[in-house]
Amino acid sequence: MKMLPTALTTFLLFLKVWWWLILPFILVPLFLRAWLWWRQHEVWQGKQEYILLELIPPPEILQPISAMEHVFSALWGIYSGIRGISHFRKRWLIGRRLNHFCFEIVSFGPHPHFFVRLLKQHRDTFESAMYSQFPDMEIVEAKDYLKYITWNVPNKDWQMYGMDMILVKPDVYPIKTYRMFFEERPEMIKEEKRIDPLPTLLEGMSTLKENEEMLWVQMRIEPVSSHDDNYVERGKRLVDKLVFRTKKAKSLITTLLTGASGEEEEKSFIPPEMKLTPREKEIVKAIEDKISKPAFRCNIRTVYLSKPEIFRFGRRALAEQFFNTFATRDLNAIKKWSKTKTRVWHFFIDRRLYVRRRRIFQRYLLGETPLYPLNGGTYILNTEELATLFHLPLAVGRVGTLLPRVRVRKVEAPPELEEVEREYQFPIKPAPKITYPKREAPPELPTENSSSDKTINKNEP
Repeated sequence: MKMLPTALTTFLLFLKVWWWLILPFILVPLFLRAWLWWRQHEVWQGKQEYILLELIPPPEILQPISAMEHVFSALWGIYSGIRGISHFRKRWLIGRRLNHFCFEIVSFGPHPHFFVRLLKQHRDTFESAMYSQFPDMEIVEAKDYLKYITWNVPNKDWQMYGMDMILVKPDVYPIKTYRMFFEERPEMIKEEKRIDPLPTLLEGMSTLKENEEMLWVQMRIEPVSSHDDNYVERGKRLVDKLVFRTKKAKSLITTLLTGASGEEEEKSFIPPEMKLTPREKEIVKAIEDKISKPAFRCNIRTVYLSKPEIFRFGRRALAEQFFNTFATRDLNAIKKWSKTKTRVWHFFIDRRLYVRRRRIFQRYLLGETPLYPLNGGTYILNTEELATLFHLPLAVGRVGTLLPRVRVRKVEAPPELEEVEREYQFPIKPAPKITYPKREAPPELPTENSSSDKTINKNEP
């Protein structure tokens, strides 16, 4: 015990003399974060023009949810690659970033809306993909509702609760998708086959009060490949682990350095795949199916806004119960991230809670990842999983009356309708016609009549 004061005194003397050695470890990471934020968000992002499109579904949707999967597969075509972006000059000096989309389900009171936030240059790509699968829907450019919201939320006028969603297991495990919601049987009628998980969220939104409550769900996605994220390799390693495949024999150098035995395990006459139970085979197949499809790096967040006098903390369950429908015990599930949720314990509760709420609300307004400019809070979802989370809903329950829909169905003109010929106006004027004066041939020029009367002598030179 007598040595403790001496050791403490020595440590304090060391800090008094060498305190400046600790500063670089604290200031350099802060400087790099501030620099990357400035170059990417203020410089590069400030030059990009984003627009907000509203998706207005038709009165009746006959297309299956798999149609939306084809849309996400088409949107993967904007992939620009991260090899050039991760280059030092392009990332740290120019501030270039990956292209991304923000799919948003927003409810103003009891009225839900479907929005997509994207670069203006990608509008044609998105509209062609949507209209190819849903020809009766409408896509209109909407006013950005975020421009009418102040940044100082929470305040005396609005109270909020927000949370980021993450996966329970590693992202190579798939969540429950639309293919698992029902069993395809020929004797089932059409209505029984079309089990849609999305009305769970929309029905909850329909209970919000007009002009007093809002619930927002944002899904930010950016296309990635196996070069950007080794999710394919991670999935293959997990499959090998699940089917009990033995590793290859270690080399002689590895054996000498580590001291491990290089002998292979005794081979069995029964293949490892035959030792799996039926459910284990389904899990392996689900992992292989996920890594075989185009993938996006995603993060999902929800925000609940309300007037302070009617704020109800239990409203957070409206979004949580929607994400709970995609959970399975042996595959994957979506849960709220405790690192960013707007609920804290222990010391400085009010101040820490205010900072968390302000931070997650600003991340929503900016459409950024939870820890930007640092990495974290993102995960890989493929096109099938994204289509399950975001698609055009059916007209069921109260949602059918509260959701804006196309009132007039677009159809082709009947064939017996008399067509009216219209002159097409070309954008380029035709060139003026040039006329040349007509002239007679010279008299000494041989003509057809004169050459026919003349006898040709082959002996003439």
